[in-house]
Amino acid sequence: MIITGEVAKAVEELRQELDEHLQAINENTSEVEMNYTYLIDMNKRLKFLESKMHVFEKILTKLTSEKISESKPKKIKITKQEQDVFMIFYQSESALTYLDISEALRKSESFVRYFINSLIEKGVPITKHLIKRKTYFILDPAFKELQTKKNILNIEKTLTLDCFDQSIVSGL
Repeated sequence: MIITGEVAKAVEELRQELDEHLQAINENTSEVEMNYTYLIDMNKRLKFLESKMHVFEKILTKLTSEKISESKPKKIKITKQEQDVFMIFYQSESALTYLDISEALRKSESFVRYFINSLIEKGVPITKHLIKRKTYFILDPAFKELQTKKNILNIEKTLTLDCFDQSIVSGL
């Protein structure tokens, strides 16, 4: 009988431990369910904010593009050498290579590379295209038109292509 009493006592202690574990599991389950509900709510809110941000992006894009076209364009200061390089782009109707520009200016290709990069860094929209391992450059036509109307680059009126080889430039 003593053994059965000890066994009953051990079973009762085991039952209490299991009840405590069950209670902890139930509490954890409730916490997990609350967190899951919270995450679902947060996900809904994030999706709502994302849709509103998309609307704001569209509005800002429209307003920004209108303001840029309506407002006075920002002047860009460029050096005499940059003006010389720019004028080659400005007068060309086609894509140009480093070699085309260096021949027109009678300068080295490294000179041309340096000043093209300088113009791009200053915000002149010259696009670079790689075709069959050869680099071509084109001046954005909208910028060309804006330059014609507003002289954004403040190109000196005395700067003409008289100093360049006209046969090379006309061939561009």
